[in-house]
Amino acid sequence: MAAPDLTVLGTGNAESLRYWNTSAWVRTNAGNLLIDCGFSVKPALHERGLSLQSVDSVFITHVHGDHVHGLERLGFESRYVYHRRPVLYLEEDLYHPLWEKCLAGSMGQTSCGSSRLEDFFDVRMIEHHTFTVGGCRFQTFPTPHTVGKPSYGLVINDRVLFTSDSTVIPELDAFFPHGFIFHDICLQAKNPVHATLSELIARYPLQVRQRMFLMHYGDEIDFYRALIDRQFLGVAEQGQVIEL
Repeated sequence: MAAPDLTVLGTGNAESLRYWNTSAWVRTNAGNLLIDCGFSVKPALHERGLSLQSVDSVFITHVHGDHVHGLERLGFESRYVYHRRPVLYLEEDLYHPLWEKCLAGSMGQTSCGSSRLEDFFDVRMIEHHTFTVGGCRFQTFPTPHTVGKPSYGLVINDRVLFTSDSTVIPELDAFFPHGFIFHDICLQAKNPVHATLSELIARYPLQVRQRMFLMHYGDEIDFYRALIDRQFLGVAEQGQVIEL
């Protein structure tokens, strides 16, 4: 059996036309886990030779459209075309905003009548911020993003840390002293809910930055690649693979 690995599916922000919504794909010996499921998930999977039918389970970091709006398509196709329910791993405080505030308006009433999130997915609440898939250990941790809105990152097998959307995390080096970091980046000069390039350089020491791939960027990323290559491990690229 091949070793588990992570493939970067998307690296773009919500406005990007060149890059898919930021997401990742974890291949294990017990199926595949999708990290976030934004509105561009179907073409992002197709580009890697995958499909929605390939998705065995999903983890959602937070409830913003470029991270969850693909769940509608995944849920409908899984239920009515593939006749299966992918596993949906959720931190408890994401359940209500995901279903009641986001998906229920389009998925709550179907040809079968009134529906619940559980009709589309095998919903599994994460206990003690840890779950496992095929021998891979996933540890969730809260990230600073939108005030009052729960948001989580992931540590996978103590090998990869994936922030999803986040501002700078002050305790990151102590929390994750070794391994690869995929960190949110905003290329604007100021942003209240995403880490800007200048903030990342100012607030993370060089030894931490040199473990970082930057993701969730806009279409102007090429103007910043030389600087990022000097200050960080590099720019996260779609199709990039990391062994776990």
